[in-house]
Amino acid sequence: MSTVQMIDVAVIDPDSTINVRRHGVEENVEKVKASIQQHGYWPDQPIIVRPHPNSNSTYDYQNVTGQCRLKACLALGLEEIPAFILKLNDDEAIQRSWLENEIRGDLALSDKAYWTEKIYKRFNGSGYTANEAIEMAAKYLGVGVPTVIGYYRLVSLPESVKEMVDKGILTQKLANAIVLNTYDRYRFKESQRKMEERASWILNLDRDNREHAIKALQRLGRKASIADLTAEVVRRSKDSRRVVQYAIPMELYDDLLEWGQERGLEDESEIIGRMVGESLRR
Repeated sequence: MSTVQMIDVAVIDPDSTINVRRHGVEENVEKVKASIQQHGYWPDQPIIVRPHPNSNSTYDYQNVTGQCRLKACLALGLEEIPAFILKLNDDEAIQRSWLENEIRGDLALSDKAYWTEKIYKRFNGSGYTANEAIEMAAKYLGVGVPTVIGYYRLVSLPESVKEMVDKGILTQKLANAIVLNTYDRYRFKESQRKMEERASWILNLDRDNREHAIKALQRLGRKASIADLTAEVVRRSKDSRRVVQYAIPMELYDDLLEWGQERGLEDESEIIGRMVGESLRR
């Protein structure tokens, strides 16, 4: 069982290649510095290091988790930091770093996309099909397959749109809708331009119409112009104001939800709309 040790910060490599956090480091280091200056370092928050895998390195250890804590200590001139020293291979180190950041909930979505792609490509083409590679990546990262797919889609976004997602300006749901209905690997540069254009267009809509924008993207696809998408959003907005009252016997409510789930629907009004539409077309 490993125990916490006080380690000289000067012998730890601060630029770790296996630490999954790549964005927002400088900002978080400033927050950690301010906290340490006010309250001192938290003894119950040790970092994790491993013996440096590069025998030619001038450092004894490589940082695995807690890079912001380590860099804050370096910036403040602190000499020692509490740490666990663990013998970890690259996979174990990456998984440790991923787990800590995933639990804290402070890992940028672009970083999640980056590592999902990196792990997926390790399996894809190495005796695994694309679907199997996605499943292996999900298992490796300890998340569900839908979560991995959602992260992986973000890889195709231009950097400017990834930044919008990281800052919370654009939701992951909207970003995924843009990718799914815009990205074209055969026209990469054009689709990158269109994704930037569509991200800006969505952000200029009010929150209610952003939901209509997702439906418009799904219906019209990658070839639609902004004018086409705007017209579709206006149409959907008008249609949504047509209110119809309905009453569902309680004993049939569960059956209604089950009917919708079988068709990939969750929203009650959408289920009823589909049900009515199918009935009228018979």
